[in-house]
Amino acid sequence: MGLVGSFEAVVLVERHLFALIDNDPGNEDPFARIPGNSAFLVHEDSVVVASDLEDQRARVRVEIWDSAPDGPVEDGFRAIGEGACVSFESGRIQLVNLMREPAGDEYALTSPGPYRVRVWAGPPEEDAQEELEAYRFFERFAIQLSP
Repeated sequence: MGLVGSFEAVVLVERHLFALIDNDPGNEDPFARIPGNSAFLVHEDSVVVASDLEDQRARVRVEIWDSAPDGPVEDGFRAIGEGACVSFESGRIQLVNLMREPAGDEYALTSPGPYRVRVWAGPPEEDAQEELEAYRFFERFAIQLSP
């Protein structure tokens, strides 16, 4: 029992927002409803996350578990929002930015769900190599899905 799969991507966050969506093209706009800062909202086969930083290139890891996980192993991560349930009817999920542009590859789940979802955020970090001042600071996120 434990972690059965994961994927990571760098997501362009604009106006605090990014999402994990079901890749069915017929689904509603995931950003039709948005959470407050440092929270997440589940609706219409999507998980919309609102970050502390307005614009950034967030480092996001999605973890799929076969049982409820304890939380991420990284120091300094904190839970944002309360756990919720989500289904991904097509079984194909992907991280996207506010314009619904994909970040990284699509991931195939073993079943459409339902899944319990928890979102964790790390403290802001600085990328001294980043040329654009607007993206110098970033956050790390872990999105955990479990039955």
